[in-house]
Amino acid sequence: MDLAMKRSISMKRFFYIVLFFILTFLSVGFVSYFSALARYNQVEITSVDGAIVLTGGPDRLTDAARLLSTGVTKHLLISGVGGRADLDDLVRVAPSLAPYSSCCVDLGHQAQNTRGNAEEAALWARDKNYKSLAIVTAGFHLPRAMLEVRALLPDRTLYPYRAGLPIREQLFYGRFSTLYAIALEPIKYMAALVRINISKRLSDVANLG
Repeated sequence: MDLAMKRSISMKRFFYIVLFFILTFLSVGFVSYFSALARYNQVEITSVDGAIVLTGGPDRLTDAARLLSTGVTKHLLISGVGGRADLDDLVRVAPSLAPYSSCCVDLGHQAQNTRGNAEEAALWARDKNYKSLAIVTAGFHLPRAMLEVRALLPDRTLYPYRAGLPIREQLFYGRFSTLYAIALEPIKYMAALVRINISKRLSDVANLG
């Protein structure tokens, strides 16, 4: 067997090994994601210190306002509010926020992604000394949102609160942009899970040193 053929066989073997790990990673990601999704079916929340809304649609704001109107919580953080938007802008999108805009709603302007939302949530919860929190976002986004917030607030009690339609209905009636986001979410979830676990391991090693 000449050198060129050996090199070709080695390259093919390397390609199949890489492909195997990629497919394994994706498979584990999908299983882990849908397992988390099943755990976060809509649950009854009777009372929490605060609620955190991850912006992304008017349904999230409207459903979060319902937590205020029913007395489940008395304080709301809307995280990831873009640009110069203020409460008046959000009330125009979700009029049910109007009765609470002057007393019960804080805005976070810094977050650009889910990890940023979690950082805003952690700062807000620690500043207010809140021990229990509802995390309000779309159903398909809840596993990653809970993962990111729990990584920064391991000592708080977190409750998932699905905004908008259940994921099955979104799959049937959702727009293309929503379906695209749902398709990518398991991969994003797995990437976040890997990053958080690596970060924790490195932190544990540093503490040992």
